[in-house]
This record gives sequence, C-alpha cells and structure tokens, in this order.
Amino acid sequence: MKKFKLLVLTAITLLFGASSLYSYHRDLEVVRYVSATIKAVGWASSELEMELLKFDQALTALSAHTADEENVQLRFELLWSRVDTLLKGKESRPMREQPEVQPMLESFARQLELWENRVYALSADDRTGILALRQELAHFRQQAREINVDNFSGDKIWQQLDIIQDIRLRSSLYLAGLLLSGGLMLWLVVRENSRNRYMAYHDMLTGLPNRMFFYQLMSKALKRAERERQGLAVHMVDLNGFKAINDSLGHEVGDNLLRIISARLRDTIGDRGQIARLGGDEFVVLQRMQYPEDAEQMAARLWQSLSREVQLPDGCLSPQACIGTSLYPLHGLTMAELLGHADTAMYYAKHSRKTMQQMFEPGMDERRLRRQKLAVALQVALEQDHLTLHYQPIFHLDTGAIESVEALLRWHSSEFGTISPIEVIAVAENHGLAHRLNEWILMQACQQLRHWHQSGFDWLKVNVNISPNIFMDGELAITVTQVLQASSLDASALVLEITEDTSMWDTVDSLDTLQELRDLGIGIALDDFGTGYSSFSHLRQLPVNKLKIDKSFVADLSTDPRAVSLVQTIISLASSWIWRSRQRASNCPNSRPSCSNWAADWGRATCWPDRCRAKTSASGCRKTNPRIPVAPDNSLLIHPSRSCALIPTVE
Repeated sequence: MKKFKLLVLTAITLLFGASSLYSYHRDLEVVRYVSATIKAVGWASSELEMELLKFDQALTALSAHTADEENVQLRFELLWSRVDTLLKGKESRPMREQPEVQPMLESFARQLELWENRVYALSADDRTGILALRQELAHFRQQAREINVDNFSGDKIWQQLDIIQDIRLRSSLYLAGLLLSGGLMLWLVVRENSRNRYMAYHDMLTGLPNRMFFYQLMSKALKRAERERQGLAVHMVDLNGFKAINDSLGHEVGDNLLRIISARLRDTIGDRGQIARLGGDEFVVLQRMQYPEDAEQMAARLWQSLSREVQLPDGCLSPQACIGTSLYPLHGLTMAELLGHADTAMYYAKHSRKTMQQMFEPGMDERRLRRQKLAVALQVALEQDHLTLHYQPIFHLDTGAIESVEALLRWHSSEFGTISPIEVIAVAENHGLAHRLNEWILMQACQQLRHWHQSGFDWLKVNVNISPNIFMDGELAITVTQVLQASSLDASALVLEITEDTSMWDTVDSLDTLQELRDLGIGIALDDFGTGYSSFSHLRQLPVNKLKIDKSFVADLSTDPRAVSLVQTIISLASSWIWRSRQRASNCPNSRPSCSNWAADWGRATCWPDRCRAKTSASGCRKTNPRIPVAPDNSLLIHPSRSCALIPTVE
C-alpha cells in the first residue's frame, strides 16, 4: 500500500511538472503567434504600399509606351485583390484594428470601383486620363505610407516587441513560481502524510488503532491465518459502569482511565496481537494463537490486568471489565461472524453473575438468529397481510358510552407462534421495517374504521400508536395524509398516540410535526404520561388534546393514597392545560368508581370487573348507544369486520 501511494504521489508530481511545462510551452507559442501576427500585419501593410507603387509605375510605363494596357489592368486587379483581402480576410483583422486603417481601406475600395471602367478604357495615347489617375492615386499612396510608418515601423513597433518580450519574461517567472509552489506543496503533503494517516487510523485519546484501521488489520490477519493455517482469537472488552465514572468523577478522570486501560491492554498482549478502541469504553483484542487454551489464558490475563487498582489524585479506582471471546476458525471464518460472536459472548459475560470472561458458544446466538428470522418473517407478513389488529374500546367513565377504539397489533406466526407486540416493534425498528409497519397499521385501522362508519357507527374514532422512528424521520404528516386519502376517512376520526420521549427527540421539528397534524384535524394523545423524561416546559408547548395516564399510576388506586393524590394531580394538570385525560384501567375492582368521581373523561376497557363489563355489554351498550352491536358472549363491545378482531385485551 505504501509503495502504491508513493507511486501515486510520484505520478502526481510528474503530471504537475508536465502540465507546468506544457502551459509554459503554450505561453511561448502564444507569444510567437502574436509576434508572427505583428510581422504579418506589417508585411501586409508594406505589400499594400508596394501594390500602389507598382500600379503607379504601370501607369507611368503606359504613358511612356514602355508597357501596354494589359500590364496596367493586371496591376489594377492585383491592387484590388490586395485591398479586398485586407478588408475581408480573417488574418488581416489585426491590421484593420489599427487606427485609421479600416476607413482608408473602405474608401480605397470604393475608389477602385469608380476607377474600374476608366482603367479598362485607358490607352497609351490617353495621357490626360493617365495623369488624372496618377494624381488621384497619389492621395491613397500618401495615406498608406503614413499608416505604415505610424503603426508598423519606428518606435511603435519596437514598443510592441518590448511588450512581447516582457510577456515572455513574466511567463518564465510565473513558470518558476508555479514549479516552486508545486514542489513546496508536494513536500508539505509528503511531510504531513504520516501524521494525517496516523490521525485517520488511530484514536486520538488512547493512540490505539480505531475501528476503520482495526478492520484492515483484522482482514490481513484473517488472510494470513488462512494461508498459514493459524488460529486467531477475538477478545471483545467492555468496561462496567464507565458512564457512572464519567458522570460522578468527570470526563477528565474517564479519559485518564481509558488511557490507562489501553496501556494495560497493550502491555498484556505485547507482540502477540493487535488492540483497537472501537468507541466509548469498548476495546477489541486480536490474538494470534495455536490452541484454544491460549485464548482462555489470554482472556484471564487481560481481565486480571484490567482489574488492578488505578491510582487517582483523590483515591483509587478498581475498574471492572467483561470479556467475550470468539475463535477462528472454530466460531467463524469472516470478520463479521467473529466480531458478532465475541460481542454476543461479552453480552452474556456482562449479564452473568458467575464470570466476567465468556467463550462463545453456538447456543448464545439463537436469540440474534431468532431476531433475524423474525425480521424476514415480518417482511413477508407485511407483504401478505398476515398481521392482525385487535381493537380495544375507550369509553366515557361517567356514561360508559364508547367514544373510540385503540388499534393493537397482534401477530401469530406459523413458525414462531404468537409473538408479543413489544418484540414485533423491536424487530421492526432494528431492521428498518418500522416505517412500513406503521404505514400498514395506519392503513388497516383507517380502512376498518371507514367500514364501521359505513355500517352506521359514524361517531367512532380510532387511536393508533406511532413508532418513534417514523416520527423522527419527519415523514409522519405525509404518511398520515396519504393514508387518510387512500381510505377516504375524515381526519377528525383519527387519534395518534405518541410518548413523551418521542416528542423530545427533536424539540423544534416535533412541535412542527404535531402542529401540522393538528391543523389537519387529527387528534393527538400523549401516551404513557408520567413515565418519560420530558420537562413540563416542553409538555406545555405540545399541541395535544388528550393525555393518557400510564397504568402504573392507576394500578394501586384502591390501596395507596399517594397513588390517588398523584392521579388527581395529573388530571388537574391536564384540565388546566385544556387537555382531556384518559386513564388505563387496572386489575383493581375499585378503580373505576373512584376514577369516575374525578375529572377524567375516558377509560379503556382492559380488565374491568364483571359488573363494570356488564354496563358495557348488551343492555349497557343498547342503553348508552343502541347502535353498538355486541357479541353473543356479551363481552365484545364492537363487532369487527372479517379482516379484524376486537377483544378486551390486556397490554
């Protein structure tokens, strides 16, 4: 690689020098061309004067009977041809641009046209006509002489030649400066190349190879190991509690600790491998080995070295590290496999109570493999509509009348069985399917609601949870608009549920996105209120019109007075902000009566006791809203279409 780069630099130098010499040569060619042009123009002017003289001499010879009429006509035609060339020829443009040349040539051309008949009618005996022509010609001879002397001879021509010489000299100086600056530039490039390479391929804090450089080193090591039939071990090292050290002791202490850790790793591995810092508190060690026992021993030595106390100005620190190890070729043949397996082993070591060092085992990768297979299956399920939406009723706490339903995702795979919504969402977000999943859920929910509206339930609304990914991408408003247009659903019938943390990802853009949705007429509900990390100063700016109190606050209403006070405070806060609050039902039989006495507007039918469910069953539904159909078991609140199911479901 170094030889190749040296050849590239040499080629650049040669190309630069060649281009400089070519530019200098072209400059000299221009000077030569200008000089030749000046000379040619001077020659053309002299030739014009010569042709005038020869025509005058032909007239004199005709008068003296030493030449005949044909000679006069020939000289006349040559003179006219010369004037026409100087007046129209491209090569003669520099001459025409000289002062007084263009008017003189045009005047002379017109005069030649007037002379044409007289010249061809001349005879040797017509002395009067010959004398008249010579007298008229004398004026133009005098003009040609003056122009020739003024522009193409004497001091003026020497000044032009001096200017050309000055241009040639300056071109030489420019060339010298260009070559000097180019050489200096190349010298600086070569001088800084090693430093720039070091900065590009090394971590500035620890001096270790960075991720990019380590990939190159590992690629070479794998090729050498394959060629020499040698084993390799990949040790993934991660410090425990490093964030807490940074937060409590400061970044200066954290940086110093990282430098000490890197020095210990370097001293421990020695010349038997390579070390790199992948980022943060994560390091990787590449070890050359003969037997698997060598890798286990090295992992133990690395852990012991890292666990030694670190002296600080105000005391000492005992760092703890987790090490995961994978072996080549036992655990993989490619870089991705070895690094992935080492990372998996480190994950197990970090969550193990028995050991801080873990050798990779094939069974450890089942969870990762399951996620990958689930991603493929989810993509197929989205394409073939194998997912299902269940709809959970949301009702008024006072009257029990259903106000809307919440769409809940369900997936039963023929290969994996029933998969929890949390796992489905995690797989979608980690494999780039979150946007498609959100769009599918929105489309199915809106189409189902449109079907219910057409069946007579035009007061019903649907709530859809929004993934943070589509919110962060800034495509939420466009996607929702397209879905509403495709399903022919009014925007006021749709309520989007977002969490506090989702709206905090990009404060300015999140407010703009939410306001754009509200302008369309879409309802915005703040989900899981009280569980996020957003501030009240941010929440009061959100254009939401519903607030969902998280079920963790409602669960202990019948047993914990503090929970009651907290829920009442949240409801009062929502009321002061002109929001409508909604509570998730709990497993407590006494929750709903207490909630109905507060200012909360709605509850969600997750697990109410029988007497509460009865109110929203056949008789209760007919009483509060006779248009709501019920299932034969007297528990379903809305009957779904063939593509969807609606059941009271606990999230």
